[in-house]
Amino acid sequence: MWYIIRLFLVWYSYDLCALDTNRSSHISRLSFRWVLLSSAAIIIITMMVALTAVATLNTAFGQFGLTPAPTPNKVLPDYVIRVLPGAASEDSLFHYFPSIVNVPPGTTIAWFNDDPGQPHTVTSGMPDSPESGAMFNSGIIPYGSFFQYTFDGDTLKGKFVYHCEIHPWRVGLVGVSNQVEQGNNFEFATGTGQIFNLTNDRSVLLGIKPVSINVDDTTPLTYNISIFKKPMQAQTEDGETEPKEERVFSRSFFSLGNDLYIELIPNYVNRTTVYGPDFSDPITGAYHIEGNFIRGGADYMIMVELTAIGTEIPESRIFDNFNLTMVS
Repeated sequence: MWYIIRLFLVWYSYDLCALDTNRSSHISRLSFRWVLLSSAAIIIITMMVALTAVATLNTAFGQFGLTPAPTPNKVLPDYVIRVLPGAASEDSLFHYFPSIVNVPPGTTIAWFNDDPGQPHTVTSGMPDSPESGAMFNSGIIPYGSFFQYTFDGDTLKGKFVYHCEIHPWRVGLVGVSNQVEQGNNFEFATGTGQIFNLTNDRSVLLGIKPVSINVDDTTPLTYNISIFKKPMQAQTEDGETEPKEERVFSRSFFSLGNDLYIELIPNYVNRTTVYGPDFSDPITGAYHIEGNFIRGGADYMIMVELTAIGTEIPESRIFDNFNLTMVS
């Protein structure tokens, strides 16, 4: 770009030195060349400013994807929300997906901009409210980038609305519960507390953390998660009552390091679908269970068991049972 400017300057200097018998014609030519040179300089300076602004947007806001993996000073997300293609259109049905989530305290959420060619923001509060951006504000997130925020603190709880400053008709909601149940081997937290209201909440994120072992972030852990539906009291032949629990789900899950995140999503088709984690290399984010067994008006027991630490099988069982009530 500086080479282009230099060419113009050389051209102009040569023209000054050229001899012309018609002085008025020469002055006219000089005036024309001066206007042309000035216009070119303005265009070039404008391009430089624009390129600088684009570079600033890309570096100042929104961190670029998880490939390659973030450096150690960047927190890997526990849960992922995406800005879907077409989200910039006011007629689009979806913007943030999912738009409503419920997470335990300490959860790090990453919002990815998957809307080609469109910038977006993740800004706390309602549009035009005095509290807008007070809790968090991503700034501009270019396409292909992400913003992450940790809902941290033992006293943090409630419903937190956020929006896009560029497209203020789009809003999302993060619910946070600070209820944590302590077992002998695990800490168990949910985004709704011990009661999951299927009418008010689309899903609930479970956070599971071992407390009786300590491993580094590179050690693979294998969990078995079993969910039992607690029954009404059943009578035996001798007239006594005994509980008969029905196992409605059992599956192995993997994590690196300590924490395991699983999202429960009710569905109403005759099957249960499991997918995740959100990223497989490294294992990052949450698993998702869309279960037809998730129904309101029932109590459930969730058994968490650690079945392998790296390649080693524990000498004795490491497990705890936790309760979750579902209402509708």
